[in-house]
Amino acid sequence: MIFKFSDTDTEAQGNSLVRKRIITQTHTEQISLTWAFMYGAHEKVVNDLSDRAYFIIAGEGNFEVGDEKGSVNGGDVVLIPKGVPYAFDGHITYVVINAPGFVPGSDHAVR
Repeated sequence: MIFKFSDTDTEAQGNSLVRKRIITQTHTEQISLTWAFMYGAHEKVVNDLSDRAYFIIAGEGNFEVGDEKGSVNGGDVVLIPKGVPYAFDGHITYVVINAPGFVPGSDHAVR
């Protein structure tokens, strides 16, 4: 299957996030792939269903994954195993891959 970026709907959220859900449950349950641009902060969440990999395309940000904290730039990758809480902030463009695929409502806020 070939997925055209230009054919994917753009979604905007209140936390300064713009995204395109390119591969979703309607295509396969095995993985999902989303392109996003964010400036601001992503609240701390945990997902018990999927491992996640964030590939940073451009920009700068800071990630907290479990007890590990670090800065990221274009070309960096952040792996988040399922069940590990994480948060991030910055001004970044990224692709996030979930395996198995993302299920809406499966992220849970962590305090």
